[in-house]
Amino acid sequence: MKWSACSSASKKTVATDYQLKANRILRCALGLAAAGVAIFLFRGGPDSALAFAATSAMSVGGLWVLARGIDILGAGRTSWLKGLGFVLRFFVYAIVVSAILKVYPERSLEIFFGVFLPILAISLEALYESFYHART
Repeated sequence: MKWSACSSASKKTVATDYQLKANRILRCALGLAAAGVAIFLFRGGPDSALAFAATSAMSVGGLWVLARGIDILGAGRTSWLKGLGFVLRFFVYAIVVSAILKVYPERSLEIFFGVFLPILAISLEALYESFYHART
């Protein structure tokens, strides 16, 4: 028996180009976070590694929420609550970073690298894309 293209059994969810890139960025950010924890553990001890881990967890979580929000908006599901959620997210980040700075006031370098971890992951993805497209 031949399945038709409209059959519900043959429908698969196909990831868009954006979703594939977002997943690569998230995997890169998780890898960078793991490497950073190891580096800061070796360099500054457990407090240094915990400060970086807490900040990078907040940053990677924020990156995941952003990617998920863009997926939701791209699917056509919009509401004023989504926009409010994007704005409130930055207030939550400010509170979390403030709390981390209170717990680890002398670990500003680790907190700096943790906050900017997604930017490095996005930059590495852009570098990968430019290298990949330059070869094809």
